[in-house]
Order: sequence, then structure tokens, then C-alpha cells
Amino acid sequence: MMPKISRANMGQIIAQAEREFPYECCGFIIGDASAEEVRPIINIQNAKHAEDPESFPRDARTAFLMDPKQHLAVMRELDERKLALRIVYHSHPDHEAYFSETDRRQACSFDPEYPDYPETAYVVMSIMGGKFHRAAAFVWDADAKGFVETALAID
Repeated sequence: MMPKISRANMGQIIAQAEREFPYECCGFIIGDASAEEVRPIINIQNAKHAEDPESFPRDARTAFLMDPKQHLAVMRELDERKLALRIVYHSHPDHEAYFSETDRRQACSFDPEYPDYPETAYVVMSIMGGKFHRAAAFVWDADAKGFVETALAID
């Protein structure tokens, strides 16, 4: 499966990532075969870190935690509108676009050996010095039991 993002929606998530720099941004792309929509989600990592630095040792420069109310609202919208969760995205400020061990733990939050959304692609954007550097897409490979980088189509 090769994930696709429209040029306009890619521009929207790049703009979000650059705007939220030096912090990680996050969100979803939802849709069906005929359309897709971006759903930016607030990264609450800084608030959690300020509340409880022992439990949340990293701030939003190196981690993201989606606002649970917004996350749940998007999941409800998917059910109500009969849409698919096509892409989960986030940025890596001043780091390369790679799928980290933390990214895997978040993607496999219910079962460490299997993703919560196995049909969903994950897009990580590298933002260097506040400007978009590159994006990489990752999909679940059942044979490898892991996420592998794949081509990302922008059209």
C-alpha cells in the first residue's frame, strides 16, 4: 500500500509543522477513496511535562501526545461518516524523518506486537531550523512484524 496525500493537504500539514516548530505537531488525515481531510490535533506534551515531569520527562520538542478529546472526536467522526483513518502524522523538529521506537510504542498502544491501526500509514516530517526538510511514510509489514518505510505519493 502506497500512502497518498493531496498536494494541498501536504501543504497544510507542512505549514502546521513549521508553525508549531520547535515543537512536534500531530494529526490525522481521514477520508475515503474520493476525498481526504486533514485533522490537526493539539500536542499536549508540554502541558503534561509541566504537570508531571517525572511521568512525562520529555517536552514537545522531542515528543507528542495527542489531546485525547480531539483524538476521540476524530474517531467518532470516522464512525459517523463511515470514513477511514488514512494517515497519522507528526513532525520531528531538528531531526530526521524516521519511525522511532517511541513512535512504534504509540502506534502499538494496545498490543506492543501489533499496531492499533494496521491499515493506516504514518507520516513523519523532518523540520530543520523551522523549515520543512523531508517527509517519510511508514506502513505495517505483517511479515517483518514492524513498520517499514515506503514511498509517499503527493498528487
